[in-house]
Amino acid sequence: MNNRYIALLSTALCITGTSAQVTLYSEDFESAPSFTLNTNDAGSTVSAWNTWVVNNSYTGGNGDVLCIGFQFPYTIVSTAGQPVGISTPNGNYLHTASVEGIADGILCCSFGAADGFCISADNTFSRMTNNVSTVGYSDVDFSFWWLCSGSTTHFGQVYYTINNGANWNLISTPITNYNNQTAWVQQTISDPAFGNQPGIRFGFKFVNGIGGTALDPGFGIDDVAIIGQSGVVNSVATTQVSSLQVCDGSAVTVDYTAVGTYVPGNIFTAQLSNAVGSFAAPVSIGSLNSTTSGSIACTIPPGTAVGAGYRIRVVSSTPPTIGTDNGSNITVNNGPNAGTNTAEDICKSTGLYDMDLLLGGNPDAGGVWTNPNNQVVSDQFDSAGQPGGAYTYTVTGTAPCSSAVAVLTITLIDPANAGVGSTQLVCSTSSPIPLIGFLTSSPDATGYWLNPSNLVTNQLFEPAIDQPGLYTYVVPGTGPCPNDSAFVEVQIVTEPDAGTSSTATICANATPVDLVTLLGGTPDAGGTWTGPNSQPHSTLFDPTVDPSGLYTYTVDPGAPCVPAAASVAVIIDPCSGIAEVSGSGIHLVWSGTDGSGIHTVLAEGVNGGELLLDILDTQGRTIIADQRYMTGGNEVARLTFDLSHVAAAPLVVVIHANGALATLPIMHTTR
Repeated sequence: MNNRYIALLSTALCITGTSAQVTLYSEDFESAPSFTLNTNDAGSTVSAWNTWVVNNSYTGGNGDVLCIGFQFPYTIVSTAGQPVGISTPNGNYLHTASVEGIADGILCCSFGAADGFCISADNTFSRMTNNVSTVGYSDVDFSFWWLCSGSTTHFGQVYYTINNGANWNLISTPITNYNNQTAWVQQTISDPAFGNQPGIRFGFKFVNGIGGTALDPGFGIDDVAIIGQSGVVNSVATTQVSSLQVCDGSAVTVDYTAVGTYVPGNIFTAQLSNAVGSFAAPVSIGSLNSTTSGSIACTIPPGTAVGAGYRIRVVSSTPPTIGTDNGSNITVNNGPNAGTNTAEDICKSTGLYDMDLLLGGNPDAGGVWTNPNNQVVSDQFDSAGQPGGAYTYTVTGTAPCSSAVAVLTITLIDPANAGVGSTQLVCSTSSPIPLIGFLTSSPDATGYWLNPSNLVTNQLFEPAIDQPGLYTYVVPGTGPCPNDSAFVEVQIVTEPDAGTSSTATICANATPVDLVTLLGGTPDAGGTWTGPNSQPHSTLFDPTVDPSGLYTYTVDPGAPCVPAAASVAVIIDPCSGIAEVSGSGIHLVWSGTDGSGIHTVLAEGVNGGELLLDILDTQGRTIIADQRYMTGGNEVARLTFDLSHVAAAPLVVVIHANGALATLPIMHTTR
């Protein structure tokens, strides 16, 4: 709505007496128009030949149109200039224009006449975009300026709708078809159907029929207005505001007195001026659905600038009425803002947190924080030293504004603890070991383990099947707390092998022999030897120097594996004594002693039955005689005998079985 009509409306609202003229709607097309162009209303289409446009072009011109393969020239005459009575003479206006003319740069009021040959018949329509209420006005006029030459088959029409465009009504009084008019004239239409309508809209159609001699200009429209005639002038007086000293964001009550008739659905709205009392850009602060005088509950918008010259007025919607203001200046003070209550989960021992930033909204600076014990604290929350709970932020208000309070509820979450990792050596033959036992610092038991391939694995490490490498313990964090991890490097140490114990008879005049070669099995290299006196001994045994006795080989790789040991019982034989009977088929193997004097000998090749064992010394004296054993067939007989009562000395084991005889020198020791 342009300024001219705003002024007219304002003047009409201030008129006192028994009648008044009110401009309910106006459009001069000088700014973004409240019209929708080229619609499908009232049986119209969006045409390929003619269109509605808004511009300020009045100049005609020449062009040509292609039809059945030939160019036909045409001329569009200039549109008549507008008279002084129009609000902005020769400014923007609504009009039809030939699509072909627009393509040739001719933008004035024109049309492409339908001939049924090159150009088809069409109807084009433009209408008001929104409804206008005429409630409270029994006499309503629709006014506009227009021109249209056309012909009897090319003319303009005016329509109205009172049901949102579901039905459009052709206005036939005083004119049905608008044509034969090349100069601008003003038209005013009065119809009782226009009055007291909750919503009415008007529209313009250009009918482009076939036949007749058609002349430009087409249908042109400007300065559209809806004007109501009211018998009683409605007015609204703002009588009282509950307080003239208010805070932004606070509640006030506005009393008003309404004079006149207001229809059901009318809204009374309280509006706040700016700080110097101007209503150029009023702010709505409350409303009431009513048709009579009353009170409106309002709120001064938060953030309203401080000022001492504010005013409040009340306006109505149906009919539109702008009331007088309250008549006294209102002072607005800034209401303190402590923000809004929030809750925050914080992971323990993760540093300092600015509590001002954790509140909701936009709290004012300069407030005071108190902890759950109501003690004043800084705005920095120490997650390592302060307790969780309700922390209160208070911003002190200045009268009449009360203090503002917001509460930040902090919940402290325990961080995940995966403990401290380590490097571990594990013996290859160890039993399964819980991996968590390799961690220190009391790790949480809620975690899981990843193997060196980063796959979830069992919490037991089994040296026989698990791979060595880096094992990761992960404890998932809760809420804002991140996961925690610890790392264990597991190295597998191979269990030592000292071979198996054995007995060796060496001639007194034999050359030195490597004791390792006398052991059974596959002993590891690098071990150490001790002699019969438990003193270190080299790996070479020299029968001319070394005594008979038990020589022990020990392989010690260090923790976590225990040392391995095997012994060789060496007997020095002058090589003239008792020897094992050859050809007996029985083979004897000494398996060592348990250290208390219990010896074990394996007899291989025994075919079952009874077996006799004798123990002799090197002088042929009997130590044990005829100790009997019953054996199964085709097996190795395991023979144990007790020599704990015998002093350390070289001895000879004699076995009698199935008429065969076999002997085996052994070295008996007491250690």
